[in-house]
Amino acid sequence: MNMTNFIKNSTEKNSGMPQEIRERMKLLTPREKKYFMMMYPKSGVLYITSKPGIAKSAISRNIAEVMGYDYLDVRLSMNDESDFKFPFLRDLDWNGDIFKVSGTAVPEWAFKSNLKPTIIHFEELNRAPLLVRNAALQILLERQIGDFKFNDNVLMIASGNLGDEDGTDVDDFDNALNNRLIHVTHTLGADEWSENFGKANCHPTIVSYIRSYPEKLYQNPTENTRAYATPRSWTFLSDFIVKNFGMESGPNDFLPYLQEVAHCYVGVGAQRFVQYIQEMVNITIKDIIDRFDKVEKELDKYNRDKNSELIASLKEVDITTLTEKQIENVTKFLKRVSDDELTAYLLHFLDNVVIKSNGTAQTNPKVVKFMKNFQDVLRNIRGLIEDKGK
Repeated sequence: MNMTNFIKNSTEKNSGMPQEIRERMKLLTPREKKYFMMMYPKSGVLYITSKPGIAKSAISRNIAEVMGYDYLDVRLSMNDESDFKFPFLRDLDWNGDIFKVSGTAVPEWAFKSNLKPTIIHFEELNRAPLLVRNAALQILLERQIGDFKFNDNVLMIASGNLGDEDGTDVDDFDNALNNRLIHVTHTLGADEWSENFGKANCHPTIVSYIRSYPEKLYQNPTENTRAYATPRSWTFLSDFIVKNFGMESGPNDFLPYLQEVAHCYVGVGAQRFVQYIQEMVNITIKDIIDRFDKVEKELDKYNRDKNSELIASLKEVDITTLTEKQIENVTKFLKRVSDDELTAYLLHFLDNVVIKSNGTAQTNPKVVKFMKNFQDVLRNIRGLIEDKGK
């Protein structure tokens, strides 16, 4: 190789991550970015361990989706050695003599992973049978199967459980193997789960509950139940709600069913969750109108669905018949809802109170006082209506 080509190849090899990949990484969460950067050099094996159900698979899959990689999930506890390499005999012609020699057949998933950028996730590494684990480790450490080599566009990650700490049976690795792994203890807090996964993928009632009671995201199993709360089991319960009743469904739609099945998903964690939903259902617009100060803290626990339900009920109330104190309570409630919910109610107020009364409602001192609290929003609404009429 001449010096020009040597310098060119050395520069390409040591130039760092391409700018296109760096740009994509901006879409990852800080934790996802860290994991991707640890996989990308293909030096050592990123090995993350955590309690069961703490989204090891979910975070790996999301990294792949965001970065434009295919994702391959290899669950080692469900495989045998032949899933990684399969020996066969073939004829070898040596100077006219035919010899039988052994070879290794490459599994289809390995071949396909070389066709496009792929992240291969080897799960439950420390729970797999010894022969399976050794076969997987050979791939992870050598990045090849027999004569077949994985391309540079294939990234690999392994994961496992904690053992005594999370009640799982695992094997310990010796020092030589441990030194070839990049060890990360994977954790997941309620805020991170809610913001980076729950908000986009789970029913709002569950997300709201976990935000209010972050300690309920994960609860250790008890002797009396096999089901217990983890990010994974909360996601399963969310799927039960969403697939049967819809993402926009409210507590009244699914509460009777959750009372029967929630414990099958999250064990003892179901009792407080069902109670939380019952409390949500029990607060009515009458409570808002008559004793807002006493229920305000409870409202902090609830999601947008509850506000929407209460505003729908408020639209059925003739505000001109309320006392000054009741109107004050309504005002306090409306000041805590979202801008679009407030605008929707004020549009209803203009149509059904001001316009239908031919403007006489605006002479009611209570109504005038109410309108002054939202004069900026009402002014914007009036401007939009006037622009639309032109």
